[in-house]
Amino acid sequence: AVVQVQQRRHQQGKVTVKYDRKELRKRLVLEEWIVEQLGQLYGCEEEEMPEVEIDIDDLLDAANEEERALKLQETLVDCYKPTEEFIKELLTRIRGMRKLSPPQKKSI
Repeated sequence: AVVQVQQRRHQQGKVTVKYDRKELRKRLVLEEWIVEQLGQLYGCEEEEMPEVEIDIDDLLDAANEEERALKLQETLVDCYKPTEEFIKELLTRIRGMRKLSPPQKKSI
């Protein structure tokens, strides 16, 4: 049992090394904010929300702010409430963030 616990701790350590823990925390906080905001925009709970996918890495891949805003407008096209403030705030929040690339598998 002790060996399993040590192995688990070692695996958890690897995850936090491969992904910057601070960056992961920022991403989680941002995603929670997005879900909350979408709930307000669509006037419903998360379970009832229409299929809306906002891919932060995809936004970070965009060439500039205008392209990011356009992607968000296209994603939110069926929202009946104004989305400008949400888009502006989201673009502000992702400024300076880095893409989270998948962890690299070590070859043995």
